[in-house]
Parts: sequence; C-alpha cells; structure tokens
Amino acid sequence: MSDPTNLFPCPTVDTATVEATGEERREAARIRDVSVVIPGDRPITAYIVEPLEAPTGQAARPGLLFAHWFDTEAPNGDRTEFLDEAELLAARGVTSLLPQLTFPWTADPTGSRHDRARVVAEVGRLRVCINVLRSLPGVDGARIGVIGHDFGAMHAVLAAAAEGDVRALVFVAGTPRWADWFLPFWPIDEDRLDYQRVMRDVDPIEHLPDLEDTKVLLQFARSDFFIAAMTGLELRRAAGEAAELKAYDSEHDMATDDVRADRLRFLEEALRYPR
Repeated sequence: MSDPTNLFPCPTVDTATVEATGEERREAARIRDVSVVIPGDRPITAYIVEPLEAPTGQAARPGLLFAHWFDTEAPNGDRTEFLDEAELLAARGVTSLLPQLTFPWTADPTGSRHDRARVVAEVGRLRVCINVLRSLPGVDGARIGVIGHDFGAMHAVLAAAAEGDVRALVFVAGTPRWADWFLPFWPIDEDRLDYQRVMRDVDPIEHLPDLEDTKVLLQFARSDFFIAAMTGLELRRAAGEAAELKAYDSEHDMATDDVRADRLRFLEEALRYPR
C-alpha cells in the first residue's frame, strides 16, 4: 500500500493563515470562529476552542482535532457536533480545533476516480488543520489526538496515518471502506469491484496498520442500522490487538453518556492531561 504521507499531500502550515471571524467566551473556554485560508484551495471554516487561562509553560497543552459526522437532517451534522465536548475539555487545559468537512457534505459521490480525488483532497485539508493546531500558542505538538465520527472517523484515520506522529485516535462508528457507504446510498453507475479496486488505497482499513505508535480507541453501537456488528472486529484486527474496541447500547449518532465518558478517559490516559 502507498505511503500515506505521500498519498495525502498537504500544504505546509506556513502557507496557511488563520483569520478570525468571531469569538465567544464561556465559563471555561474561548471559542473562536475562524477561517483557515489555504492558497489555491477553498478556506476551511472551523472553531478553535481553548482554555481561558494562559498556558503555564512552553507548549503545555494537548491538542485535539475533531472530525464530525454526516447527517444532513441532524442539527449537529457539521462542525458543531463536538463543540460541547471541546468546551468541557478546555476546562481541563486542552485546545481543540473543529473544522467543517466538505466530502460528501457539499458534493455527492459519483464514481471511483472522482471520489478518490475528493477523499485525498479532504484528508490533505485535515492535515493542514492538524498542523494549524500544532502551531497554536501553548499547544504541545507531541501530544495531538484526533477524534472522528462516521465519515469524519474515516477521514481522521487517513489524516493521522499521513501525519505519522499523532498520539491518539478515536474512531467512532465508521466503516472500513468508502464503498460500504457510497455504493448502497448513492446512485453510482459503476461495477462494484472496479469501484472498490480504485478506492482501495484510500480505504481507512488499509491505513490503520500504519498507526503503529498511535493509541487507538474504536467505538461502535450495538443498534446501528448502517454498520454491521462485526465491523469493529474487522477494524480492530487491522489496527492491532493493542487497540481498544468498545460497543454501546446506542444508535449511529453515538450520543449516549457512556460513549463520551469512555472517550474522555481514553484521551486523558493517552495525552496525559488532568481530569
């Protein structure tokens, strides 16, 4: 399989600029509405959520990137999905970046060549966001975690593999392959095997083995209409026996309290920040 660093190229952080478009202060967090401007590409709208208090040392804080799920009917099917969680984490001294994803949010899957190119581009944009997160004042670039749900989880795996030094990954209710979603739910007029063949090198399951030095938590629902119960086992086998696999009495939205509690526990242990 191709080296993910080369497969999913991204501009260097020096070429991206962050422009603030709004700010809100809450009890323990500052939430900045920003636009990450990338030369030659569309800007990425995002939230930066950080503690109100200044860091106590040079690069003292862990940094988290949250990649949201796809649900065009849900009020949180966008970058707001993890906003409350990021605010909670800010009270524990963590800085988070929550970008708005674009594929397939703003463009339908239509065929393997198009879809592969869109996945590669989306992962490159997430890599830009990870590097912007590393560059924020007070963030420890060696303590970066990536959390993704649904399509966000699938993009997140690829971005973490391409970066190579992400400390922790939480994969929530995603599938091993893009074809698992795109072929059943979009009218793609292409032979199934041909589609899978073209998409294979950008499938998340192909790059989970690249995360040798990354702590991995896989979270799945027992009552998920979209994802078969065995999916978690297939992904854990690819990730290695050190990966944690947890199943919950939840549906695909994974909105139960125990899902969040296990995720916070895992991140606390992997990134070493106080409870």
